[in-house]
Amino acid sequence: MALESLEAKIGSLAPDFRLQASNGKIVALSDFRGKSNVIVFFIRETTCGQCRTHVAQLGKMYDQFRESGAEIIVILGNNIEATKEYAAELNLPFPILSDPNREVYHLYELEKYFLLFQRTASLVIDKDGLVRYLKRTTVPNVWMQESRELFGFVDSLN
Repeated sequence: MALESLEAKIGSLAPDFRLQASNGKIVALSDFRGKSNVIVFFIRETTCGQCRTHVAQLGKMYDQFRESGAEIIVILGNNIEATKEYAAELNLPFPILSDPNREVYHLYELEKYFLLFQRTASLVIDKDGLVRYLKRTTVPNVWMQESRELFGFVDSLN
């Protein structure tokens, strides 16, 4: 079931947010406006193996993404302690943002499907703050090829 968001649609201005990062800093989506494209990935749950693989792959490809003019924001719907632990386990070159009440998940219409399965999403937001790529799902195995697809998309924006 794919629900189109009223808040975040391709071509629309991405809703801004401010969250605490695993490195202790506060990060806002608007911090990147005019500077770089941004990949935003919402982790389904810390126990999601496919999400973990995707985030680790984004970490391995981080330099390539930066060279293509993109930053990476990963959002986890847990408290800051769990977020720091998750980031440390994966030894990522970018911080993970903590959204303990899943307010940003709701802002991007990622409510739980049938109240059981956390919806997840991958977005590319351009330098002007517009959503250029959006994939929402409840089935995490789609993320296995997502890193390369995202890189191809971001690279095509140049």
